[in-house]
Amino acid sequence: MIGPKEDFFHCLKCNLCLAMNLQGKHKCIENVSRQNCPICLEDIHTSRVVAHVLPCGHLLHRTCYEEMLKEGYRCPLCMHSAVDMTRYWRQLDDEVAQTPMPSEYQNMTVDILCNDCNGRSTVQFHILGMKCNICESYNTAQAGGCRISLDQQ
Repeated sequence: MIGPKEDFFHCLKCNLCLAMNLQGKHKCIENVSRQNCPICLEDIHTSRVVAHVLPCGHLLHRTCYEEMLKEGYRCPLCMHSAVDMTRYWRQLDDEVAQTPMPSEYQNMTVDILCNDCNGRSTVQFHILGMKCNICESYNTAQAGGCRISLDQQ
């Protein structure tokens, strides 16, 4: 980091200087700054470009992070949400509620893996997205085929 020493602390596990407001609030990843930026593939540790710490603990150059947000919301390494998506998830709840599925899909369930909490659950299939039963994120991926509920066959 570039700036006055009193504005930063050194995390021994991450081997990185971080802003004081992240002390005790960041997810440590051992030697995270010794990796290349996953967007531009340039070295983060020796770069003059400020690094941005994602909630998952991964680092991107600030400029790469800003460009990434124009295309998506997920960490390019672990697929966790890189920003707070709560407001968007509530909006998606409303859209799902207002968009009934055709009758042949109404009782269909699917197994999903959540990219945010790493949980697995079985949920109602919906074309707009499948909501994690654990953390209520829509940042999910289908982990199996669709099936009709037994009581509907």
